[in-house]
This record gives sequence, structure tokens and C-alpha cells, in this order.
Amino acid sequence: MPLLCQACEIRFQKGGENWTLENRYRSDGTFPLRDLLLAASPETDRGDGICIYEARKVPGLKIEQLLYFAASLFWRAGIADWRVKFADAPKIDLSTNLMGELRDYLLGNGPFPTTASVLALVDAEANPQRVMTSPAKVGDVPLVRYETHIPGMIFEFAVNVVPPFDELSLDSPIERIVLTPLVTERVKVMGAPLIASSEPKGSLKKHFSETGREEP
Repeated sequence: MPLLCQACEIRFQKGGENWTLENRYRSDGTFPLRDLLLAASPETDRGDGICIYEARKVPGLKIEQLLYFAASLFWRAGIADWRVKFADAPKIDLSTNLMGELRDYLLGNGPFPTTASVLALVDAEANPQRVMTSPAKVGDVPLVRYETHIPGMIFEFAVNVVPPFDELSLDSPIERIVLTPLVTERVKVMGAPLIASSEPKGSLKKHFSETGREEP
């Protein structure tokens, strides 16, 4: 049985999914969101490839769409276990109160939760990893944090946030977004344990069978 009704599917698509996926790193090699940031002046250029932007000052950047998309991903990850063709995505452990606040926000019945925060990291590399990961817990000290990755971007969702930990977030009063070459390294760290523990399926499983090679 589908999790969402058709009306909610359309709400999620129009609220952030369509815009975000159109502006992520794409299979044709274009990366519209990165281009928007590179064409704008950063609030802070750290000199190590990391630039911090006031998102409202980046022409063409739709902050509400990014924030809504991220919130929808983490809400969906907190509502049920997901089983897709080649992988399973266990439910993340968000509290009942927070899940209710996220639901109200997604339905347009309330603000984004004040105790949560979304950090959006955009890959500074021209050709980043074309990887997607389901939301997963990545830390609990000093904050409970979850991460998910789409091609060219990482969204980090932090819980029980207090200043100054939310200063770089999309939902902070200044609404910041970060361009960084560290996204690729973060993706490798996130993905390595999954690769090591995953069971080959589909064409990869067939390859091991045909070559007689031992599965990892």
C-alpha cells in the first residue's frame, strides 16, 4: 500500500521535489544549483574551497523548495521502513512530537520545527559522485544528526538544536547554504560501510556468478 495519497504526492513534488531534483547534479553533467552559487558572491570565502552563502542573496535559489524537500525526506524516513529494489532503508528514530511537527509543516499547518535544523551542503566539484543514500543516523554528540545524499548534495538534519549549531542552516534567520569540496569525502565515509556489508544483487551478483569470483 502506498504511504502517500495522490494529493500528498503532488504536494511533495510541487513543494520541493521537482525543483531540487531539477537543480541537483544531473546525468548529463550539468549542475544548476552549483552554477547558481558560483555566479553569486559568498558571505564568507574560507580560502579552502568552502564558501558560505546567504541563500536569499543567491538569484534563482529557492530556499523554501530545498528546505521542504529535505523535510519531506526525513519525515518519510521516520514514518516507516523502506524496501526498494536493491536495498533496505530502516526507519530513523525521530520522536513522535518531532514527526508531528514535520507533518504539520509539510501540510502547511505549521512552521518548520524550532528544535530541528537542516544543513545543505553543495558539492564544489564539477563532477561529483552520482550517489543517493537514504537518511541514516550519523552522530549523537553533541547533537543527534541524520544525513542523506542526492547527486551533488548532502542534507544534514540535526535534532535538539541550540545556537550556535544552527548558524549555517537553511532554516536559520539568515538562511545559509554551503558550497564545499568535502561533500565527496563525506559521501565516501557514508557509503563505505554500506558497500562492505551489502549483498551483491542484480547485474553485480550475476557478474560474480559468471566469473567465479568470490563475493565481498
